[in-house]
Amino acid sequence: MIFSVRYPHVNDLVLHYANKLSDDMVISILQKGLNLEREAEHLSYFIWRMLDEMAKDREEGDVVLSGTDNTAMGADIAYEMDTLMEESGFGSIWEKISDEA
Repeated sequence: MIFSVRYPHVNDLVLHYANKLSDDMVISILQKGLNLEREAEHLSYFIWRMLDEMAKDREEGDVVLSGTDNTAMGADIAYEMDTLMEESGFGSIWEKISDEA
């Protein structure tokens, strides 16, 4: 579990969407940790894709982690990503990709 600084439910949410979107690299990152620049880039792009998918699930009324609207967790996700990327030395990658999103 790499997302557990303040909001451990973020890890469950990311894992759900990694499985839903069949993203093996994100699943591997969740299991083994974030070590490479290309992993940081991939995870950063994935998080933005995941947020879009969360909005789609809300619109369609799909239940994810016992709720139909998890978009309020966006702030939790941002906090965990900021912390993870900074602690891993990839803060500038997250910032750059977030600015582009």
